[in-house]
Amino acid sequence: MDSEHYTPLPEDLRFHHKDRHMFFHVPVMVFFFLITVAVAFIGGWYVYFKQKSPSSPSNTLPSSEPTPTRAIEDGGVGPNWTRQLNTECGTTFFVPPAQEPYLIPRDPNTLPTATDDEGKFWIYEDNQSNLFMFNHLARVIFKNPEIPGSGYVSAAVEVMCAENTERYSTESLFVKIQNDLLQNFSVISLASSGEASLWNREVKTAVFKGGTFSNDTYYLFATNSHIYLIRSTGETSNPSVQQVRDSILLNLGFE
Repeated sequence: MDSEHYTPLPEDLRFHHKDRHMFFHVPVMVFFFLITVAVAFIGGWYVYFKQKSPSSPSNTLPSSEPTPTRAIEDGGVGPNWTRQLNTECGTTFFVPPAQEPYLIPRDPNTLPTATDDEGKFWIYEDNQSNLFMFNHLARVIFKNPEIPGSGYVSAAVEVMCAENTERYSTESLFVKIQNDLLQNFSVISLASSGEASLWNREVKTAVFKGGTFSNDTYYLFATNSHIYLIRSTGETSNPSVQQVRDSILLNLGFE
């Protein structure tokens, strides 16, 4: 174009090159500034509410307090355990299956004996048996049924019962047994007694001495239909067998 016929714009309407450059960058800088402020605000909000909200159970550190014995009951019964109802006592037992880890395999290079745990598994039994006022015994015992009994018991949970025809309460049942010991069982005496909370009820505890009694703790209580004398016993030193025995005891059910 001929410069002689070119009419320049007025000075106040012209953009110099530097002005155009600044005009482009100002919105970009404002945009990134707003993004930075938004990210900082969201991050601060998240940290604040994360601290205020309760921790997720999966992130909670385990308690330093010892686990109560009751926890064995909550996690001790496996899905393949069977329920066994004893109608004489109105009692339900949970019985582990005759397979590992509840069965201890036999060593083929040694002879089986009654005084070790090899070849044994948990077996349910019940029969008539008399002790004090009780006339029926139901139990789950860790044994090898092919070996005759020798008096050695690896582990067992035993429930003795009778019908509550005299309408005993737990307290009056315990008094009755104490009186009978004083009057009729001169060889057997009560070594110690106490109370415990088991099976969602308050029970009496007793340790007897004399006769064939050892240091086992017995649990006594009465319901409207039955009276009970219960113990967990055994001479095994195997902690796995002992834990299963404790779980069987704590998971007993009563009508």
